[in-house]
Amino acid sequence: MRSETTPDRKLKRRLNILFRIGIMFTISVIIVYLLPKVGHFQYEYQKGIPWRYETLIAPFDFPIYKTDDELQEEREKITEEQIPIFNLNSHTAHTQTEKFKAALHPFNTESAQAALSQIVKRLTTIYQAGILQLPEELDARKIRNIKIVENKIAQTVRFSQVYTLKKAYAALSEEINESGLPKSVREKILSLNLSNYLLPNLEFDLAKTSQNHLNHLKNISLTQGMVQQGDIIISQRELVTAEKIKLLNSLKKEYRYNLGSTETYMRTIGGQFLLVLTALMIFTIFFYYSKKRIFYNNREFIFLYGLFLATIALGSLGYQQNINLYAIPVLFFVIIVNILIGSRSALYLLLSTTLLISYYAPNSYMFAFMQIAGGIVSVFSLSQLQRRGQLMLSIFLVFITYSLVYIAFILTQEGEIRATHLLVFLWLFINCLLLTLTYPVIYIFERIFGYTSEITLIELSNPNHPALRNLTQKAPGTFQHSLMVANLAEEAIYRIGGNPLLIRTGALYHDIGKTYAPIFFIENQTGGFNPHSQCEFDESAQHIINHVTKGIELAKKYNLPESITNFIRTHHGKSKVKYFYNSFKNKYPEREIDESLFTYSGPDPVSRECTVLMMADAVEAASRTLVEKTEENITKLVNDIIDGQLNDGRFANADITFKDIATTKSVFIEMLTNIYHSRIAYPKLKNDAEDKQH
Repeated sequence: MRSETTPDRKLKRRLNILFRIGIMFTISVIIVYLLPKVGHFQYEYQKGIPWRYETLIAPFDFPIYKTDDELQEEREKITEEQIPIFNLNSHTAHTQTEKFKAALHPFNTESAQAALSQIVKRLTTIYQAGILQLPEELDARKIRNIKIVENKIAQTVRFSQVYTLKKAYAALSEEINESGLPKSVREKILSLNLSNYLLPNLEFDLAKTSQNHLNHLKNISLTQGMVQQGDIIISQRELVTAEKIKLLNSLKKEYRYNLGSTETYMRTIGGQFLLVLTALMIFTIFFYYSKKRIFYNNREFIFLYGLFLATIALGSLGYQQNINLYAIPVLFFVIIVNILIGSRSALYLLLSTTLLISYYAPNSYMFAFMQIAGGIVSVFSLSQLQRRGQLMLSIFLVFITYSLVYIAFILTQEGEIRATHLLVFLWLFINCLLLTLTYPVIYIFERIFGYTSEITLIELSNPNHPALRNLTQKAPGTFQHSLMVANLAEEAIYRIGGNPLLIRTGALYHDIGKTYAPIFFIENQTGGFNPHSQCEFDESAQHIINHVTKGIELAKKYNLPESITNFIRTHHGKSKVKYFYNSFKNKYPEREIDESLFTYSGPDPVSRECTVLMMADAVEAASRTLVEKTEENITKLVNDIIDGQLNDGRFANADITFKDIATTKSVFIEMLTNIYHSRIAYPKLKNDAEDKQH
């Protein structure tokens, strides 16, 4: 229960608000800087949905841009019809023809001279047409024409007019067989291995072919036709067809560049600043009225607003680098906030950032719908992250949600899913793949900002943790006490609201400092020996108090998070070791008491988890001393101890109400009564047999 607000506290709060306003203003400036400085099209439209605005008239002349599908079709057609370029090597033809003449010389009789001359002429003709060997990347079935370059002059010829090695061999063999020479002579000529005289004289030029292909691709016109100023683009309530989509997209594209360049730059900046400030104000109002503790906590404020900026920066990165926005993991920081702070804070971040990131999206309504749907699925599927598999399952569900929303919109707008749409599923898969990186990043944020995730708490609450094993071995009584405190505190915080796993883990560690001198604590004493009987009261008090200091030292040694160390530091607050304090006063009434020797260094608890632990620790320890553990005695004990803590001011700074305290008392009374339930006194039985039966 917090004390009344003093003037100093009010001043401090005002300064804190000014500080927060400064941060919000700075974030707004950065985001406005990241936003594109072009005109933004004010209409939303979908294929198959009637135009719900007034009749749209062209405000200026603009070209009609081809669709991506049309451009892709043209590119594929150019690629399919590309003309390979070959260089003619005239030296090859001369050399091979002369070699062939020499090979035919033994057959050059007067009667065979004319026929042999005709055969050589045919070889010359073949070389003049050109012999080529196609590289693997070219498919002869798709080639219609080729270009032959001779002395830097290119000539386009039909592919059927040139010879491949196989075709040239067949043509020369046919000429020999039809030459009219005797069969024996023809066979001898054919046995010369004609392939030795048929070499390609057309050499494929990959560099020129590729460059020619690129030039054709670059020369593709992005537009087809013009819309004149004053033309009606679409009438009110007219159905948005594919053709109208084409006109509207063309106007939208031209609008962004034409209108963006003619508008006053400062007016654009002013509009964007108001837009960003509105989204930030929505984000702030959420927290101020439902999560004031977060709003006034500097660490959490900077953490949340920093992630707000980081989320917008992700969207800006995709836009500036021309990365498909569906591949940008805009839920990355939403998932982190959900795991470290809670689902409500994550939802606030999701809704506020989606409003701004949709500004970058080509189809902002579909994008916003997709992100909100996927974000809600991730938030509620990770409400309690206790193992890595949950994160993987949640991301899979996000991918399914993204895909279903995208399919729904595509079917609504276009009535079919084409091959070009399938690429979006790849971008969505990359998006979700990047979301898996949230798992290692969580640990970084835990270290920087002092948060403790559910996964870390589960790991810490494992009895095999070195600190807990050490406590079990050296102070088994204290460990049992810690388990009892954990059970009491967990049930109480569950009833009043809070983090049950956090308080349970904190309860297990709150007394680890007792491992340094366990014998000084009654729960670890056996055989009737009590070392306090040999110590002065102030010395005994120091032995008791030191378990807090030693516990903090052990927390540092075992790298326990600050949220767990706070339970060790605050579970006694600034209370006194009353037994030894009162004993010292009674024994030495004339002495002046140094109260610091009997007082814990504190501080008093602030969070409701630490406050409930303080109550549970004191109640559980005191309940062990009750001789008769009746419901009446337990009720009186619980009320006396917690009321005493309240009156001593232990809860002055705690985030807890009187109603929470009353609920906590009732939980403790109920649980301790069940634990220490009194046996019913049965009437005395007549014989031992009956007694044994009971």
